[in-house]
Amino acid sequence: MNIKSLTIYCSSSNLLEEKYYILAEKIGKFLSDKKIKIIYGGGKVGMMGKISKIAMESKGEVIGIIPEFLNKKEIIDYNITNTIIVKSMSERKQKLFDLGDAFLILPGGSGTIEEATEVISWKLLEQHDKKIIIYNLDNYWDPLIQMYENAKTMQFGTKNLQKVCEHVNNFENFKKIFSE
Repeated sequence: MNIKSLTIYCSSSNLLEEKYYILAEKIGKFLSDKKIKIIYGGGKVGMMGKISKIAMESKGEVIGIIPEFLNKKEIIDYNITNTIIVKSMSERKQKLFDLGDAFLILPGGSGTIEEATEVISWKLLEQHDKKIIIYNLDNYWDPLIQMYENAKTMQFGTKNLQKVCEHVNNFENFKKIFSE
């Protein structure tokens, strides 16, 4: 699959350990260097803010999608290629889905968890065939992976996440996905 645009779901928190922001910077630079358009939540804070800032400094293309009401929390970033203001979270999620050729799920909170499970569920329901990459830094996503495994083991579902997502836990493995 040739990925030209990547929707990224990640944290908007400024309270994380430094390793998360370092990862965000590496990803922003790498995707810009590969000429892969970044589609993200449109905020200046947290991992999302680091990714967009570094990508723009590296002459990348960044599209942010954000509802106006989140401006106080996530601070709308107008210093990117294109900022799209939407009315609702549902509209934001739909545009994030539509504009990305693939999805990257980085560590994040409730919003990231919701976005991740939605695109995973849609793939399980065969509503799309886009690549989903789970970046499991320091086993952050292990509980989610185990939850899907439990659902399969207990007959609530027939597939685990390894069947519908690519899992990486370091930057070298992440980069390999884009050289396939």
